[in-house]
Amino acid sequence: MPSQNHLLIADSNAYTRSLLVERMVRLEGCALHVHASLADIQLAPSAQCSAILLLNHHATDAPPADLLAHLKHVCPTTQVLVIVSPGTEKRALEPLRKAGHIQGLIEKPIDPDALARQIQDEMARQNLARKLNSEHLNLLRFLPTGGLRRIFKHPEPGHAELFDMTVMFTDIRDSSRHIVASTAQDYFVRLNRILGEQARLIRAHDGMVVKTTGDGLLAVFEGAARCHLALKCAQAIQCTNRADAIGIGIGLSDGLVLTGILGTHEHVHFDVIGKHVHVAARLCALAAGGEILATQDTAAKAHFDFVNTPMTEAIQVKGFAKPVACAHIQPVPKE
Repeated sequence: MPSQNHLLIADSNAYTRSLLVERMVRLEGCALHVHASLADIQLAPSAQCSAILLLNHHATDAPPADLLAHLKHVCPTTQVLVIVSPGTEKRALEPLRKAGHIQGLIEKPIDPDALARQIQDEMARQNLARKLNSEHLNLLRFLPTGGLRRIFKHPEPGHAELFDMTVMFTDIRDSSRHIVASTAQDYFVRLNRILGEQARLIRAHDGMVVKTTGDGLLAVFEGAARCHLALKCAQAIQCTNRADAIGIGIGLSDGLVLTGILGTHEHVHFDVIGKHVHVAARLCALAAGGEILATQDTAAKAHFDFVNTPMTEAIQVKGFAKPVACAHIQPVPKE
């Protein structure tokens, strides 16, 4: 159900106020709030949301500059239309229009029907702005924030940049068994909860979720402390997951990663590729449930104070001629 538009009428003259109300009450999808004084609007409930203020300014009224400035400060999305006499009174309010405190000056005498159409058009514009904002927020849920930043900077497919990043893959172990042991719907709900918690921890450690990978996530960490934050995040994921009867394997690798926009002009998505993405994915596949398997270089650069010294070994990773020095890390953070 669309949000209701709020129209605030301020008019110190009871007669002209009643005429405005008589015409504006017929507007569709409009919640009308009527005030005899502009000062009353500061405490009106509708002043906290996007609204249209129609002020009928009379020569005997106090100058509205301070009250309008305050209103725009508290509710910057409020659109202010002022009905004013031509000549001196209009010129006196012109600086407020230039300052953005007034969006429109309407000269007296007014055409009530034309004014109603103008307000109806403004309400339609606000509805469209709300719809676009809602769509934008929904888009943010599907795309990584860092990816959006780069997409808006270079939206064309094929553009890529190199960054030093720590790459993390997570994956649920033996997922087929868990699916068979429950209904697909129940497993989906459980999977969504687990991945949601992982995403929350990744964001809490300044990481960026790039995408889901079926039963896991691909995430990256940037900055000087990226290795430390990625490893700390991996520890947090494993410790948080202990209450669940599902094992998670995690793989970490650090180095230059190519980030960019893949796809066609009809459909694009942000992704990361490169040697260290491949290594992290392979290590994740090799990690046991509840284990973190990182390249030894990543573990060293993390400057992490391990409770238990990681077991190190050289692992033959598919696609690489030489074995990769790795560290098996216990998911027990130091108290």
